[in-house]
Amino acid sequence: MHWRHLRLVRAWSAAGLLSTLSAFGAAPALAAEPSDPLPTAEARAESVKILDAKKAGDLAVELRGRGQSAVSMTIKNTSNRRLNVVLPPGLVASGAVGQGLQNMGLGAPGNRAGTFGQFTPPAGNGGVGLRSVGLSADAGVSSVAVAAGKSVEIEMPAVCLNYGQPSPTAKDRLTLVDVDDYSTDPRVRKALRSLATLGTSQGTAQAAMWAVCNNVSFATMLAQGEKVVNRHEVALASRFVEALDASASSDLVDPAYLAEARVFVSVVGEKGLEKEAQRIGSEMEGLRVLGLPARVSVSKELPNASAPALHLMVTLTDSKVGETSARVAVRYASGIGQATDWSPLGPAGFKETSAASALKGADVARSLDRAVASAFVSARPSKKAVGVTTLRIENRLPFTLASVTVRSGGSAGAPNVTFGGLGIGPARAGIATIQAPTATVDRVELNGL
Repeated sequence: MHWRHLRLVRAWSAAGLLSTLSAFGAAPALAAEPSDPLPTAEARAESVKILDAKKAGDLAVELRGRGQSAVSMTIKNTSNRRLNVVLPPGLVASGAVGQGLQNMGLGAPGNRAGTFGQFTPPAGNGGVGLRSVGLSADAGVSSVAVAAGKSVEIEMPAVCLNYGQPSPTAKDRLTLVDVDDYSTDPRVRKALRSLATLGTSQGTAQAAMWAVCNNVSFATMLAQGEKVVNRHEVALASRFVEALDASASSDLVDPAYLAEARVFVSVVGEKGLEKEAQRIGSEMEGLRVLGLPARVSVSKELPNASAPALHLMVTLTDSKVGETSARVAVRYASGIGQATDWSPLGPAGFKETSAASALKGADVARSLDRAVASAFVSARPSKKAVGVTTLRIENRLPFTLASVTVRSGGSAGAPNVTFGGLGIGPARAGIATIQAPTATVDRVELNGL
């Protein structure tokens, strides 16, 4: 996200929305102090909802187009108080009647390019990823603090809500409204709020909203080429629409529906390891692999699954006394929302420093998690500056990356750094910065969307 504080005042007030540049999760110190003093316990910001404060005259909000994937928003605090402006999920940048332009559904402030939504963790989950049915109490809360009399400009990720209409440009002024005021269709309301809360890639969010808002077929979207949406994102969008219609009585799509039956694991053993492989496989049922609950298939036959899904065939072998090696054949189910053929994605492998008889299902699940993550997600330096490296993170998995944890540097004791809310779509790449010369992928988390 690009921040620019108007009147030459830095946007230090946008607490919590600065990009992570430090290997330890904090932004590096800047050379100069901000123009405004940092808020103290005596000068805390008053939290206000953006539309309520705008209506009350405490905020002036101006929106302008930025093409098909973003909207520029300027928030001016016209009150004499420091305000913490809350931007809830489900906001729309609406064009004037007769303007003939796209209306734009907004994601979350702070999103990197190519990301849509907040990746809000469910209740009881301390990290990124969907691990239970209920969402946390503060689900869908993003905010930016604005000093009295000052303005902040932010770039909001957006998706088009009117297929085929021209996208708004910087010359076009838009109006901020709640999705409830934009549409009377409950599916549209729930879809936009859910995507902005749960988080996904921009391509997946765009495909889902075109399908829900405009009844555009996924085949029509793919016929336009894969620059905007690719076939994996379309499969994820199809799954989201299924979840949308399966959770009609709730305000948000059930995240458990998106995570269920996405990762299948089969564990087999070469001669002499058959029984241990069977035991280990039974212990892995329901354990997290790549952030999603694993379904264990006891048969050597490939399981029936609706796309998108991964199948991990683990073959245990004895390498030498006290060690166990494993070959992993990774396949994926492509297509749109129906049982389909499995296609090979590629190989992976890992080694355990224990005999198979001493291994537990949780041990193999952890090793399998890391092996697949490092085989199909890469983090390579694309730009280096003094003390900072920009990583290009490439995703070869058929799901959006909710988070990526990398090992910084090359030493054995190098710390791990987790990039949350990445939203890098399948067959897409994104960037992140780190205070280390190199990084290698340690593990990733998916949220099924």
